[in-house]
Amino acid sequence: MIRSLPWGKNDKIEVRVPSGWKLVAEQRAHERPAIKDLPAAVLKALAEPDQGLSLRELARTAKKVALIVDDLGRPTPAHLLAPGVLDTLIKCGLKEDQVKVVFSTGTHRPMSKEEMQVKIGAKIFQRLNCQNHDCRNPELLESFGKTSFGTPVFFNRTVAEADLRVLIGTIEPHPQAGFGGGLKNILPGTAGAASIGHNHLILPSPRQWNMIGTLPEQNPMRQDIEEAANMLPGKNFILNTILGPDLAPIALVAGEPVAAHRKGVEIARQLYGYKLPRLLDAIIVSSFPMDQDLRQGVKGVANAPGAIRKGGAIICFLKCERGMEEIKAPAWIPPFGPMRAVLKMLGASGIYAITRRLPKKIPVEARFIINFGLQVLKDYNVMVFSPQLVKETGGRLAEFIFDDQEKMFGRAEKVLGAQTPEACMVAEGGISFPMVEQ
Repeated sequence: MIRSLPWGKNDKIEVRVPSGWKLVAEQRAHERPAIKDLPAAVLKALAEPDQGLSLRELARTAKKVALIVDDLGRPTPAHLLAPGVLDTLIKCGLKEDQVKVVFSTGTHRPMSKEEMQVKIGAKIFQRLNCQNHDCRNPELLESFGKTSFGTPVFFNRTVAEADLRVLIGTIEPHPQAGFGGGLKNILPGTAGAASIGHNHLILPSPRQWNMIGTLPEQNPMRQDIEEAANMLPGKNFILNTILGPDLAPIALVAGEPVAAHRKGVEIARQLYGYKLPRLLDAIIVSSFPMDQDLRQGVKGVANAPGAIRKGGAIICFLKCERGMEEIKAPAWIPPFGPMRAVLKMLGASGIYAITRRLPKKIPVEARFIINFGLQVLKDYNVMVFSPQLVKETGGRLAEFIFDDQEKMFGRAEKVLGAQTPEACMVAEGGISFPMVEQ
């Protein structure tokens, strides 16, 4: 049977599902109309926030403002949101040299000037001082002690010295924090590498490594983020979007970061969560709309495990037009069978313990990726259809990355062993997560 899935921003790809498979569900994100007049909606959100004081009230006494914006890897349309924020600040009497833009790159690579202009808009870029955060430069960081979770708290000095921080971001499912947005622009966005590394490996227990879609109150990583961010002096204000499948804003939340974020999470759960009657054998998923590069595209895989039984197959379609970005593929990995046997012997706790004891030279973001990736491979069979990644890896990861659908589905049938595999198909897997009813 032939179905289609999103393939990049404007394309579709035909998916040739074997005829013996049973599609239990074909899921798309819930439709909701985009905001018609976004500039007016932004101004209203700033003036009438969901919780707390308006931006105008907070700005009246501010001397230094940090406008904290997520980087180009996130789909937030900051160029459409920032003008209303700046206009509000200027009307309160602030001068442009009192407002600085900090791109919350976390451990990601710095953005180029061209990328900054695309993200924030050329007019804002020309008017304001714009800078990348650097998590590894201690001279640019300020210490604030430790959280109750043991996270050492280091923040960008420009962010720390501001008496008002305005955070522009998006609330979307996240495999560890439950959902993005809120104060996540501060930690990990503008935190030091040590802070990011410790926060990213906070789990309810070593065995519970996948926390996508969890409520903030049940998520220790989110609680640590909020505790750390509230150590900063001054005030924080968020302006967060919830995006539809076409990445157009369908809702805005604004105001006091924790309360406004909670409201956004309610909307995001309704939009991005999909129900399944039971755990299935396989999930066929597009990483859209997070499929521009490998760093974001892995969300199609990372969001999927809750849909399938252990030993099931995650079959991910990833266009990856910007390639691997700064992620480097291993020169060699052991055959999957022996590797899985070792991972099963170690168990979830053993993998987690090894990850925490990796040499210090291993970057903090790599530790999180290694732990999450090994936990997935321990329990599931992962297959990615991506001709671009096959090209960039030189075909070295042929057990995992394919440019031939027939070979990929053939391997899936072999590892599943089911006569009639039950599967679901998810069109916007980069922003969707499963909720199994039983």
